[in-house]
Amino acid sequence: MEVLETIFNVSLISATLRTTAPILLVALGGTFTTKAGIFNIGLEGQMLIGAFFAVLGSIWTQSAWGGVAIGVLAAMCVALTFSIFVVTLRANEVVVGLALNILAGGLTITLTKAIFGTRGSIVSGDIVGLPRMHIPIVEDLGSLGKALGSFTPLIYLAFIFVFVVWVIIYRTRLGLHIRVAGEKPAAAESLGIPTGLMQHIASLLCGLFAGLAGAHLSLGYITMFAENMSSGRGFMAVAVLIFSIGDPVKVLFGCLLFGFADALSLRLQTFGLSSYLVLTVPYLVTLGALFLLTYRQRPKTLRETAESLQLIRREKA
Repeated sequence: MEVLETIFNVSLISATLRTTAPILLVALGGTFTTKAGIFNIGLEGQMLIGAFFAVLGSIWTQSAWGGVAIGVLAAMCVALTFSIFVVTLRANEVVVGLALNILAGGLTITLTKAIFGTRGSIVSGDIVGLPRMHIPIVEDLGSLGKALGSFTPLIYLAFIFVFVVWVIIYRTRLGLHIRVAGEKPAAAESLGIPTGLMQHIASLLCGLFAGLAGAHLSLGYITMFAENMSSGRGFMAVAVLIFSIGDPVKVLFGCLLFGFADALSLRLQTFGLSSYLVLTVPYLVTLGALFLLTYRQRPKTLRETAESLQLIRREKA
């Protein structure tokens, strides 16, 4: 009982929100490309580029927000490259996404060695991390308030952005055009909606949020850059987008599930469990979620197949 109380307490809630934020930010970005009819598997690379250039920008400008801005711009450049290949040149979106992920991993390693003369991580006193906000009203709520009242701004913004993205997608003309371009491209073209432009805009918005996610990792979550520090969070976001179909509210709950799994895995390491075993928890949750989604869709698929077979038999008769 004491072990459970040690694991499941207010600190776990705080850790869950902190680990959810980067997954949520990049998944919200992926919401735009999903609604625009693009399967964007390149979220991992965009986040990693954002994290690296956020650290670089922080050192150059001696400002955390300057670092965030440069990280976002770098991620948006990767997103623009993705959309040019996929939307303009009609390349396969999965191949392009995987290629950019590999490019991001190699590029950050190469630039780390070229600029800082080291490989593996960038740790420097010149890196300016994001400040922690102290909200008196929240901190006055006791132990829960203390756990929730001292986060970096991007953590609070991540959850606020859920509502903002929902409004953009479902209550604005831009969101309507993006959805129509993704769901009914022929109808969009007949109505004069430029589907290609909408997909480019959706990809750039995705890059913006992926850059924020990367900046949070390197300037907020920890104040450093490490090789492959995105650690599969972009792929977790892709999994969330698959079973949420890009709905921001469902994205929130899916990211909270993965954030909880990530936070729980970190807590379990303090009890002497193998770190290699514990670190598999978030990925097992991802596989479990995808399995449940597939299992739920299976009866529907079988029913549709049976109905199609019956229709064919009737036509032959």
